[in-house]
Amino acid sequence: MSRATPRASSNPASDDSAEPDRQFVTALARGLDILRCFSAERRMLGTTEIAHLTGLAQPTVWRLCHTLQKTGFLDAVPGKDKLQLGIAAVALGGAALAGQEALDVIRPLLQALADRYQVAVALGRRDGDSIVYLLRCQGNSPLLMNLRVGSRIPLFHSAIGWAYLACCSQEERDALLEDARAAGKLADKADQHAMADAIAAYPERGFVYHERPAFQINTVAAAIELPADERYVVSCGGPASLLPRPLMLDEVGPTLRQLASELQPILLMGRHV
Repeated sequence: MSRATPRASSNPASDDSAEPDRQFVTALARGLDILRCFSAERRMLGTTEIAHLTGLAQPTVWRLCHTLQKTGFLDAVPGKDKLQLGIAAVALGGAALAGQEALDVIRPLLQALADRYQVAVALGRRDGDSIVYLLRCQGNSPLLMNLRVGSRIPLFHSAIGWAYLACCSQEERDALLEDARAAGKLADKADQHAMADAIAAYPERGFVYHERPAFQINTVAAAIELPADERYVVSCGGPASLLPRPLMLDEVGPTLRQLASELQPILLMGRHV
């Protein structure tokens, strides 16, 4: 589950070193930041929680949430002092998914891999400091993780996030890490070293490998690069008892790398649907 950390401002004009963007509508961006707070794990939120997640002042959150309620993008939860996504937001999400027929083609390919190794396989894209699951398939594993389509996975604390960072240019990756460091979003030194080692090995392996001993979970992930710096990422993970390190590095990782290469033309065609 993603961490409930305040989000960085989505206003590029807030950077003192950047030229003000006169076409940028700050109020709209802040409203969208509020909608992004809601996820499969956070379906109901109070305005205090939203203020914490966005870093916005409470009066600003009240006004924006009032507007989002009036336009149908947020609804009050009956009997609770909380909000949830409204029908307008649900309809918008449905319209976005309806245009992604490529996902229907990809789903059985992910499920086949999940069934083969009794693991969880997911496809995602980056949104801010998270990877959002677009698809997730579960094999017959004794460990069922509470994740689903729409779940947000921390960019800097996961295999699927590391795979995204690994396929970035050095300049882009350095900028993302510097922002994360300034916001206190990087993990302890040991985890940072593990991330650096995984990224360094990516050009040769074609995938990253991530161990989570505290949870007894091992994961591999690979990036899928499309034109214009568009990227997807795919991951495969499960219990360490079923997926020991040698199996992940020698078999599952290369299999996932091959799957990523097969998904690339499908996603490329999907861009034109």
